[in-house]
Amino acid sequence: MEEKLVNPEFVEFVALVYHEGRNVKQLFRHNAASKKTFGQLADLPPDPGPGWDRLIAVQQKAAGTASAAEAENVFKEELGCSLADLAAIFGHAAWHRVPGAGGARWAAIANSVIELGASIDKKDDAATTKLIEEIRLMHHNTGTVKDKLARLKATRR
Repeated sequence: MEEKLVNPEFVEFVALVYHEGRNVKQLFRHNAASKKTFGQLADLPPDPGPGWDRLIAVQQKAAGTASAAEAENVFKEELGCSLADLAAIFGHAAWHRVPGAGGARWAAIANSVIELGASIDKKDDAATTKLIEEIRLMHHNTGTVKDKLARLKATRR
């Protein structure tokens, strides 16, 4: 029997949350984020295209896993922080000093991606389908998740 791989959209959503999380370096100067927790993530390139390109290998590795928890763990091992860490830091008030990055909308997106992972691992197909559609349409600082993913994918060469 063939083992089913984790949902590829989940992996993309996780990558997108980590991609936005690379902006955490801007919180270091406000002493609002831990370099120990977020230092590896902050080392991703600041420009969106190169930052996304660096996450491609992590996505490919995560896509080969059999569960959402395993896929998330690939990102955590590679980048030093969890989705829960990202959801918490996105909720930090210091993002108000960094316009156009992070903040409450990204905290909501991260929490929805966490919820999606749980529904995938519970094999709750109805909740998974609903959450995927909701996450695609969630708004962040400059548009929707769906549009941001499309822009990032277009930067690939």
